[in-house]
Amino acid sequence: MIFPYTMSRRIVLNPATAADRANFYQHVLRTGLGSSRQSGRATNADSRPHATFLVALRSSGEVLGFSALHALDPAGHIRLGVYLDTRRARLGIGSEAVNLSINYAFATLDIDKIIVQTTQVSFASFGVRPGNNSERAVLPEHVYFRGRLWDLHSFEILRQEWIEEANLDGVLLTRH
Repeated sequence: MIFPYTMSRRIVLNPATAADRANFYQHVLRTGLGSSRQSGRATNADSRPHATFLVALRSSGEVLGFSALHALDPAGHIRLGVYLDTRRARLGIGSEAVNLSINYAFATLDIDKIIVQTTQVSFASFGVRPGNNSERAVLPEHVYFRGRLWDLHSFEILRQEWIEEANLDGVLLTRH
C-alpha cells in the first residue's frame, strides 16, 4: 500500500479550502497557464477538483502555489495540475510538488493513470525534458497565452510504473 505523504524535505501540501478559491484564480492569471492547463470541456460532476492543495515551504509556511487533482474519470484516470510562482519556487520545488501530488493521488484514489499537461515553459521547474519516457503526446501550438502559441505536452504516469520506480529508488512507500 502506498502511503499518502503530503510533506517532503522542503515543501508541504496543505488542503485548500473554498476561501482559497479567489487566490487560486488570481495566482493562475498572474503566473500564467504555461504551468499546466485543463484540456477539454467539463461536462460532468467528476470534472470538479477532487483535491486541491496549497504548496507551501515547510520552513516558513510561505505559499508558493497550488496543486490540484481534477477530472476523475470512470476509466481510472485523473488529471494533475501544479501552479507555482516560479519567481519564488526554487529549483526542484516544482518536481517535489508534482511527486507528492502523484503519490497522494495513487495512495488515496482507485486510479491507474495520472495525466499531466504542461508547456515547455515549465519543464525546468518540474525537472522534465522533451522526449521523457512518460511523454505521450505533443499538440503543437495548442495553447494561446500572453501573445503566443505554446506546444502542449501530455505526460502519463501509471500506477504500476510509479510503484516499481519508487521501489527501485529505495523510496519507502509503505507504512508498516
